[in-house]
Amino acid sequence: MIRQLLLRRFETLTHPQRLGLDPVMEARASELFRRPFVMLHLISEVYAARVALALALDLGWEGRLRIGATLETLVEGLHPQSKDPARWMLAFMAQEGLLERQGASYRLAGSPDLDLEALRSLAETEAPGHTANLDLFDALRRRIPPFFTDGLRGEDLLFGLELFPLWLQYFRNENMLYRANNFLALAALRPALHPGARILELGGGAGSFAQMVAAEDPHGLADYRFTDVAPAFLRRAQRTLPDIAPGLPFSFSGLDVNRPLEDQGLAGMQFEGIVGINVLHVARDLPATLADLRAHLAPGGRLVLGECLKPALDRPIYLEFFFEFMSSFREVCLVPDLRPAYGFLTPEHWVALLRHAGFRDVVEVPPVRPLMDQFQGFNVGAFAALA
Repeated sequence: MIRQLLLRRFETLTHPQRLGLDPVMEARASELFRRPFVMLHLISEVYAARVALALALDLGWEGRLRIGATLETLVEGLHPQSKDPARWMLAFMAQEGLLERQGASYRLAGSPDLDLEALRSLAETEAPGHTANLDLFDALRRRIPPFFTDGLRGEDLLFGLELFPLWLQYFRNENMLYRANNFLALAALRPALHPGARILELGGGAGSFAQMVAAEDPHGLADYRFTDVAPAFLRRAQRTLPDIAPGLPFSFSGLDVNRPLEDQGLAGMQFEGIVGINVLHVARDLPATLADLRAHLAPGGRLVLGECLKPALDRPIYLEFFFEFMSSFREVCLVPDLRPAYGFLTPEHWVALLRHAGFRDVVEVPPVRPLMDQFQGFNVGAFAALA
């Protein structure tokens, strides 16, 4: 039943033939955005919705959902931090057809198909070896209940030592879903990879973007400064990147995007390129952070953002499921018209934020909205903003 649902969804999609990239990157894109990528996205979406429902049942919500329940009644007796993630779960399950929504009430009808093994089998058939995100959804269901019941921090539950190997599997270029983030950011950064250029990577994490840059064999870079706020990722990068990303002139430092760069050892420094992959949406004061980054670009330098994107702020996307439990994802300064909601943003909000920060040119790589409108699986994009 689920297999037929997914195949019907696949057949109704209009798949983009061209992304509008330069010829070199366009040729590479044709190898990435194919049926396995599309099917894995669709499977992940359906899988995440069913994990969300299984988690709701684990939390004892079934009886109330069977008769119809509001968010307030479902989180009654749970820790106050439960409300925002529970709100997201309900909206996502309703969007995916697992719950019926009537006003503020949600109802579970019938017997939804929760055969996760069938979905895993289909994923292995369509995209062998690319189930890292499914592993993380399973781990989330297993680990997150104390967030609701005992008020434990999502960061501690989902980014502890037990799950660290799973995150490393997810943040790899070999994971085609994550590779798309790095690929589009690289397409936006390539003009800055010239001899003498200094590059600053924000939140470099597992180092997969630096590996992709190294594979371009850019000659004569003056500095590739790899940064992360997490000591574990930074230590791992210092140990492994010189071997797995050879040829880049690495320097390493801790960096928190919520603090001025000049207070973190970068006073007076300017870069030809600053790049962050799925980092800046967690900046608490996003307009201030973007302005600070602009001040550290050399004349003509470019800020490159690779981000998960939403077609509309009120439309959940499955990639948010992991991060709804992170206080850093939710606890940000909201700014009407610029950043009216926490989490991932629409392409239009990113363009407005970058222009508000004083960037003279903002380019989408590729032009995002036409692709999002015709291909629901296209929820990643990159922006190049010139100083």
